Order: sequence, then C-alpha cells, then structure tokens
Amino acid sequence: MASSKSPIQGVGSGGDPQELVLRGPHTFRVHTRAYSDPAIFDLEMERIFGRTWVYVGHESEIPQPGNYKTAHIGLQPVIVARDDKGGINVFYNRCRHRGSVVCREPRGFANNFRCPYHGWIYGKDGRLLGVSMRDGYPSDFQQPEGLQKVPCVDSYRGLIFARAVAEGPSLVEQLGLAATWIDRRVNMSPVGEIELVAEPYVVEYRGNWKFMIENIIDEYHFAFVHEPFNKLQERYGDSTGDYGAHVSGSAKDMNQRRQAGRLSWGGVGGHGLGERRVSDEQLDSLLAGEDGDYYQGLLEKYRREELARMVGGGSVMTHPNVGMIHRQIRVVRPLAVDRTEVTIYPYELKGAPEADNQGWLRSQERFYGPAGYGMPDDVEMFALNQQGLAAQAVDWLILERGLDREQVTENGDRFAPVGGETPLRALWVEWLKLMSRAD
Repeated sequence: MASSKSPIQGVGSGGDPQELVLRGPHTFRVHTRAYSDPAIFDLEMERIFGRTWVYVGHESEIPQPGNYKTAHIGLQPVIVARDDKGGINVFYNRCRHRGSVVCREPRGFANNFRCPYHGWIYGKDGRLLGVSMRDGYPSDFQQPEGLQKVPCVDSYRGLIFARAVAEGPSLVEQLGLAATWIDRRVNMSPVGEIELVAEPYVVEYRGNWKFMIENIIDEYHFAFVHEPFNKLQERYGDSTGDYGAHVSGSAKDMNQRRQAGRLSWGGVGGHGLGERRVSDEQLDSLLAGEDGDYYQGLLEKYRREELARMVGGGSVMTHPNVGMIHRQIRVVRPLAVDRTEVTIYPYELKGAPEADNQGWLRSQERFYGPAGYGMPDDVEMFALNQQGLAAQAVDWLILERGLDREQVTENGDRFAPVGGETPLRALWVEWLKLMSRAD
C-alpha cells in the first residue's frame, strides 16, 4: 500500500484528485481531504454538478402550465417551470439586470416571474416581457432575451434532470442500470406513475454532502446507528406504525430479515443499489392478503421473479444527488464543504389502494420525519464524521468491506453480497473519473 501521507498540497497549487483515492486488488481508501477541503468542494461543483445530469424535480410537482418549483444544480439556483405548451424548462434563477433571484417560493403557480429588485418581468418560457421604466435606458440599449436557460433538460419516468453543459451522454446513458431499478419503483403503481403529494421533510446537517449519498446505499450502518429504533420495534412491533419500510421482531430477527435476499450493486456512472427480493412465501402472503387484488394485478403485468424484486424494496442512489428508498425521493443539496441540505419527498403510487399509500406515509413519518427515529440518527452521524475528520493525523477512510467478493459484469457493473461497500466504491470511481477531467 502507498504511504499513509498524501503528497497533495491543494488543488489550487497543482494537486491531483487522483491522489485522493487509493485503489488496488485489496485496497480502496479515500483521503480525508476529499470530504474536508474547500478547494475540492469547489472543483466538485465545477466538474461534477456543473457537467452531469442533476435531479431538479418531479413532473407531478408542475402538472399544469404556469406551475413552477425552485431547485439547485450544485450551488446554482434554478427554476423548473411548465410553459403554455406543456413543455418543461429549467432557467437559472437570476435576473439578467442586477442578479437577484426572480422566484423566491419553493413552488407554486405564476403567469410570469417579476424580479423583486427592479421589477423586470419574465414569462413562463423565460422570455423578458418587460423592463420597468424602459424610457430611462438609451435608445440603442441591447436588452437580453430573457432568463438564461439550462441547455439540457430531460425526464425519466417523471423524474426531471438538467445538465449545465450541452455536450455529454444522454440521460438514459448516464442512468445505466439505475434506470431499471427506477422502473421497478414506479411500476409498483398500477398505472406506472408516482405522485409527490405530501409536503417534503427538510433537514440540514454540518457535514459533507457525500456522507448522505454514501448512506443511502450503506447497509452496514443500520444495526449500529439505528440500534435505539431497533429496540423500540422489538418491544412495540407494528403498533409503532410499521408498514413495510422496516421489519419488526427481535433485534436478531430484524437484522437477519434485513439481510435475507439482499444484493449490493455498484454501477458504472457512480450509481448504487441495495436490493432485497422477497421469498416465495412472502410473495404468496401478499397475493392472498388484504390488498391481494392490487398485487394480482401487478403479477398479471410482470413475471413472478420481477414482482418479487419490485415488492422487496431496497434503495437506489443515482449519482450525484438523488436516491429512491421506501417510497421517497431523497435529494441532496451541497451548501459548503461541511454543510448539506437534504429534502425527502414522500411519493404515492398512482392507482394503488389508498390504505397502502397512507400506511407507507405514516411509516415514513415515523422514521424520516422531523420527529422521526431514523433521520436524526443519520445526520448526527454525518456531523460526527465531519468532526472526526479534523484529526488530520489520520489520512485515509477505509472502504474495503466486501472488496474480495465482488463479481464484475461485462460492462463494468459490480455485484456483491449485502453488507459490503461495493455501491460506495462505485460512487468514488465515478467521482475520480469526473474530478480528473479538466476538459
């Protein structure tokens, strides 16, 4: 293994991101500076968020012309709006005059956007409709056409992505195998659509944005970080509002059930997945249960093996900023090298039984909501991680669990038994590729 001392002095002084990740047949380690150096963070905003497809919203949030929502591509504020023709546009949320954001609300309806500073007005399609007190400008004043558009906008199964540069792979190409798992989540709806109906949960923590991205597909931490929650379930079981998001029983049984039928995947493109397939016995129980008609309808559309994977659940992390887990879309927004905002959007399956949608919502409130048991545990851990990184006498973080058990496909996707860090390593392989490209 290489020396534990990194030769990097800083990106601004000629440092190489390649030296922040150690890779070998039995080695995979990430340098502290990848999480703690402001220069690295700035480079991430340029080379990752500034050049790849970034999730900015869901089509159900802007169902009609005039509906809009605000979002971010890295640090850059944007508006996602539906125009009069039903098209989806993404604009930089910045007035062309003096730089103020023109849209301050998280979502809503507007026939136009009026800058709060000097009153310039823009249409739903971003065109500049009016300059206040126009007679005060010279007769040959060259006014801009309108809000600056983000050049690439596309959606997949209702999830809207935008890219700040014109050149690059298509959205489907970037998603790779992650698209298959997004399909499985959305196909749980009898009509193949999900809707963001409930209000989102928002949390901010004092830690690097990649801690949350890693956590979405980290199966290793649950028994330790969420041990108090496990003890509550062991005592109270379903009476605490369990609806499938987390199993109940003894702590030992819960851990065994969480591991059963699971598989970890680290995909080309930096995406990751922790998947669980239900057993034949569990699937038969669903088919014969209270919502049997709903599951029978799905079985008629998909083969039994596929349905076992669909209902088994799991979590997918789509690089760089969005995950799907337990009927939620989780969006990660970097604020600074040591500050991150996370927004959780519970979604409903369109056409599914109302009791099913409501049960899952209650379950998510229990674990992920502002007074939930789980999310506070996670964000506290991310803050503790960031505090620990201040001990810079230790250079490297270790991501080698399960490294010797990976199976590699022809296209480079990697699979391993659950509990390993295969998905996390995939994230860092893509990070290294993007951060090392200066073009």
